[in-house]
Amino acid sequence: MNFELLKTFTILYVEDELSLQEDIYQNISPFVKEVLRANDGQEGLNLYLQNRDKIDLIISDISMPNMNGIEMIDEIRKIDFEIPVIYTTAFNDSDYMKKTIEQSIVGYIIKPIDIELLLEGIEKASFKIENERLKISLQEMNQELEAKVELKTKELKIKNEELYEQLYRDELTGLLNRKALLRDMKELENPILLLVDIDLFKNINDLYGEHVGNKVLIRVGELLQELVQNRDCNVYRVGSDEFALLRDAEFQLDEFNEIINLIIHAINTEAIHIKEYDITLRIDVSVGVSEGRVDTLRKADMALKRAKNDRLAYLIYSDEFNKSKEYQNDIKWTKVIEKAIEEDCVVPYYQPIVDKEQNIVKYESLMRIIDGENVYSPFLFLDIAKKVKFYPQLEKSVIKAAFKKAKESGCSISVNLSIEDILNVEFIKFLEDELLKNRIAHLIVFELLESENITDYEKVIEFIDIVKKLGCAIAIDDFGSGYSNFTYLLKLKPDYIKIDGSSVKNIHTDRNSYLVTKSINDFAHSLGIKTVAEFVHCKEVFLVLQELGVDEYQGYYFSEPLEHL
Repeated sequence: MNFELLKTFTILYVEDELSLQEDIYQNISPFVKEVLRANDGQEGLNLYLQNRDKIDLIISDISMPNMNGIEMIDEIRKIDFEIPVIYTTAFNDSDYMKKTIEQSIVGYIIKPIDIELLLEGIEKASFKIENERLKISLQEMNQELEAKVELKTKELKIKNEELYEQLYRDELTGLLNRKALLRDMKELENPILLLVDIDLFKNINDLYGEHVGNKVLIRVGELLQELVQNRDCNVYRVGSDEFALLRDAEFQLDEFNEIINLIIHAINTEAIHIKEYDITLRIDVSVGVSEGRVDTLRKADMALKRAKNDRLAYLIYSDEFNKSKEYQNDIKWTKVIEKAIEEDCVVPYYQPIVDKEQNIVKYESLMRIIDGENVYSPFLFLDIAKKVKFYPQLEKSVIKAAFKKAKESGCSISVNLSIEDILNVEFIKFLEDELLKNRIAHLIVFELLESENITDYEKVIEFIDIVKKLGCAIAIDDFGSGYSNFTYLLKLKPDYIKIDGSSVKNIHTDRNSYLVTKSINDFAHSLGIKTVAEFVHCKEVFLVLQELGVDEYQGYYFSEPLEHL
């Protein structure tokens, strides 16, 4: 017998024979939590109604005044059909037996009561009580779990709605973004698109700082919303300084001339006051317009570019634009680039860099696009990729592949970066994450292009500090390509400089090339910087460079760029 379980039971005991009631009470009360006593059926029913939430078992006589036991249990069964019942009676009557069976009792004990039999009956009832408790507990747990699942589902729904909203919202202005524009254009029967670009926006950032530039973007977005609020147009921010207005309507030239002139007048002629910084400035915008479901965004972009090139306030796309060879070329390469990105065909090729004994010491990663049997050099597509804003995707794809190759092979790999990459905070974060994830910083050399366009040395130095602390090395690429800033080397303190091929390729026949290369090599060595000669295309060039003491060499004399290491 499970006495610990019995100690949790509360029993209702109904008996009109008081001496027997007391005797039974004294015998069973030590084993249970509590015994509630009643002298007849009516009193028993009342006690049950008052304590129904805590009563686990009913023990009752059958023959009693006021209300007999069977009548009492009939009333209780209307409230709780499952509560266990044990009858004690002096009568062994078949009618009683039939009625009690109908009540689904668990025990029937004939008087005089044998305490052991009664305890056995209570033990038998305990199984039912325990099962009922377990059932209730499981129901409660299930209800609690269902409540938690329902709450979590609601939370996830709200979170998903928030994330969905974030996916299609520009964080700075709160406007719909480029993804939303592409989504919405697919749904329209007669889309008309206006692209609005802030002219010379970079000058605002350079002169006043990005914090002011951001305020300008927010204000322009607000102005556009105010101007078209009653014209059934959605406003989007689709680029750093570019907005879009989209409408579903039959194209009416007069109406759109009115809208465009309204926008241009409101923005180009009204000063924008940034009260947080007490700055008032004027801006100009250019507008490109297209209509129809085919290549809507591309056409509007073409119209915008033509408007800016021709110094027009706005231009509506015309099929005549497609006759331009430049635009045709842009369209061709844009499709090649898009396809390469979609099909993961933007890949690195690897050109070996060797030491004086022609041992390979590292590889330079060089971007290529694979299009069927064609392998395209970035010379053909990189400028266009930058124009159509695919460059970051191309660069990230190649860097990820190069980092993966360095991790797999354990070979040192150099990666080219432009000044635009270094000034892009999001791109630097991408580099840091990839380096830390792959743990290959010690194998990576970043090649920075030597350029007179670098004016923000602090940003470049900050980048160099970040990657050097991670374990990367720095090389200055194409040094000596017509603009050789030796102060540049003192500021940036690179690990390598790569002497440009224009100085190297004729070194064996041209005295001036020899002197330039020697000067660069000697100066670099005086600063403790290693040198790498590019465009080593023949043995004669290699021998002259060896004689000058150049540290490393790269060119077709050793190997063309390879698809695989």
